[in-house]
Amino acid sequence: MIQQQQNNQSKYFSHKLLYSITQKYPKHCFAQAINNNNTLLVLGSSIVCKIIYLKNELKQLQQTKMHKGAISTLNFFKSRQQFISGSYDSSIIIQPTNLLQNLKYITKLQGHSRGISCLVVNPNTEDLIISGSVDKTIRFWYYSSSSNWSCSQTINEHNDQVNGLSINQDEINKFYQWKDLMDNCGILNKRFLKMVIVLHLQQQIYLHFNPVMVNIYNYIQLIIPLDYMQNQKEPQVKGVGSDCQYYFPQIYISSRKLLLSKNGYFVNLLQFNFDSENWDCEFIEGIEFDQRGNFGNIFGTMSDNGEYLITWDCMAGNIEIRQFTYKNDMNDHQIIN
Repeated sequence: MIQQQQNNQSKYFSHKLLYSITQKYPKHCFAQAINNNNTLLVLGSSIVCKIIYLKNELKQLQQTKMHKGAISTLNFFKSRQQFISGSYDSSIIIQPTNLLQNLKYITKLQGHSRGISCLVVNPNTEDLIISGSVDKTIRFWYYSSSSNWSCSQTINEHNDQVNGLSINQDEINKFYQWKDLMDNCGILNKRFLKMVIVLHLQQQIYLHFNPVMVNIYNYIQLIIPLDYMQNQKEPQVKGVGSDCQYYFPQIYISSRKLLLSKNGYFVNLLQFNFDSENWDCEFIEGIEFDQRGNFGNIFGTMSDNGEYLITWDCMAGNIEIRQFTYKNDMNDHQIIN
């Protein structure tokens, strides 16, 4: 574990590498999650969940071994001391962060026939979990008044595995990402279409980005709806022509108007700016990982407030924790003082 002092700056924010943790292949770290107040970090280490204290220092509090396959998704609840893990073993497990004192409070959701590839939680009431799977289905799990989780609906319309999900904060619309296999002149090209809904106040911005295994596009296309101002923009991003894994979904930090989008061996950071009549999106930085010639095996997440970026570089065998400082926060602090 190494503490770093390297600092990178832009006009919107700066970030520095705080810690590097050794995590060598074949011990995968496909999934990571940070709790709502940035005090706990949970890492998927192959079939083990490692719970780490994040503030001031890194300290592993405990680890759990509930799955029989590699952990592929991790999510924290905001209103309760629990987290959710999805696995290649097709199960979803809800467990408390302090498992040693709460062994009986473990819920296992079973229904998928193959591995869990993506999972989201209703951000407002946290009474709905939506899971996507390699079995080509999407399942809706509701929390009932009897304190039980049960599957209330299954979508079976896909012809291939479901690789991503997104749910609006206003709960009006839900839509998901998918992977299609396309046969081109007898050669099977795997093409990934990634979609995410981004919210700014009451307006919705629809983004679709194509980090493909044989990458064709080098931009993110942005489309905003008619009730705001119909427009589309194509900000350039880094990672053109790079092979890319579909894990590490796009993340939008609404409080920072910051979009995080992995493409190949780059993690792209894009800044949104809004006013009453228009909007803009500016490419700020592409954090590069030494993966040239590899398959874009970068996996990660960002904390809800945009303070911490967690990444696992499969090729280097490092889990890196970066801390972001935002210029607006520093200006506000100076004004208060």
